[in-house]
Amino acid sequence: MGKHKKRSPEEKLEIVLEALQNDNISETCRKYGIYENQFYQWKKRLLNSADKVYRNRKKKDPEKEKLKDENKRLKQTIVEQTCELQILKKNDK
Repeated sequence: MGKHKKRSPEEKLEIVLEALQNDNISETCRKYGIYENQFYQWKKRLLNSADKVYRNRKKKDPEKEKLKDENKRLKQTIVEQTCELQILKKNDK
């Protein structure tokens, strides 16, 4: 097939998707100068990693959760301080 060319992940994805859409793997492989075995390896990697796209959405970022909790705690502190201040002002009169 000629000289080995290092392809970016974006190029690999584009080639795999094009071959699947055209439903003609041999033709797409010839067009891009790759062996069909290479195509099938890329396809397998793509399909094996596809579940990560959906799995990561459910996974919560611990740092983000920590910041949310701190934000909630600080807002509650502000509410309590505001109430105390109003009570002190009312008693001062």
